[in-house]
Amino acid sequence: MADQSFGSGAPGWGGGGSRHQQQRGSGEFRNRYEGQSYQNSTSGGYQPYQPPSQGAYAEQQTATVEDTMKAHYEAEGTAAAVMSQLNTQRHQLQRAHDDVGDTRMKGEQAKRELDELINKVRRKKRRLQVIIAMLATADLLLFLRIAQCGGSFFCGWH
Repeated sequence: MADQSFGSGAPGWGGGGSRHQQQRGSGEFRNRYEGQSYQNSTSGGYQPYQPPSQGAYAEQQTATVEDTMKAHYEAEGTAAAVMSQLNTQRHQLQRAHDDVGDTRMKGEQAKRELDELINKVRRKKRRLQVIIAMLATADLLLFLRIAQCGGSFFCGWH
């Protein structure tokens, strides 16, 4: 086995490589992967980490901040619209509350007026009952007088 260092990309098995892995050049066998590690290789779909360049990173951050600000302004606009709707609804509810208050007040006033009318009707009814009672008493007295005088209202005046 050939002495291989860790991470060199050359396998430690096969005595320095197989017939398919070796190439003949200048009279000695060379590993075709010699000097290449998997970290430096771009074959096989692996892409090594590349830190973003300062310009691209700044553009990316600027775009992120712009998107954040756009979302903020949209949210602020939505919040303003909701607040406007809530304010309109509050005024509608306040007007409805005031209307209910007016209706209650008018209902109480109507109740007082009805109570006054009922009291007037009761007083008039009592007066009529008194008048009826007086007339009934007068009729009874006159009837008794006629019955006492033998059918004549004037008893001794013949």
